[in-house]
Amino acid sequence: MRNVLSFGLLMILGAAWMGCGAGSESAETATASSDADACTCLAEMKSSLEGILQDDHSDWTAKQWTQSLSKSTAPCMRKERTPEELSAWSQAQSACDDYAAYKELVSSFRTKLTAAVQDSKQLPQNIKDMTSDGAKGLLDQLSKQR
Repeated sequence: MRNVLSFGLLMILGAAWMGCGAGSESAETATASSDADACTCLAEMKSSLEGILQDDHSDWTAKQWTQSLSKSTAPCMRKERTPEELSAWSQAQSACDDYAAYKELVSSFRTKLTAAVQDSKQLPQNIKDMTSDGAKGLLDQLSKQR
């Protein structure tokens, strides 16, 4: 289950990252209208990420972080594109004013998600470390983690 969740997250972040700057330098230059569309889309995604990250959410699980990103992904980022279109789209977005700020938000999101994944991995490890305390020891350990 964790591998599927991690893979799903990587796909979402990869699509967001690919849609926001990754791509071949040899792609054709996008037209002025698609440049404006790319910048509008980038601004929408930036706003979505700001909304997710504005609150602490330190108690969120990796699944909650992933679901919040899925729910708030702008429709323009979900559009199917050929590799050539994706490359041109990425180049157009990398020229947008909000691009650097968006990259920082993506990095911040990734950091928080990674922390949530690490937190979920610690609990099973701690349970395995307990030996003779039984259920009481497990409840004591869980109460200390909050």
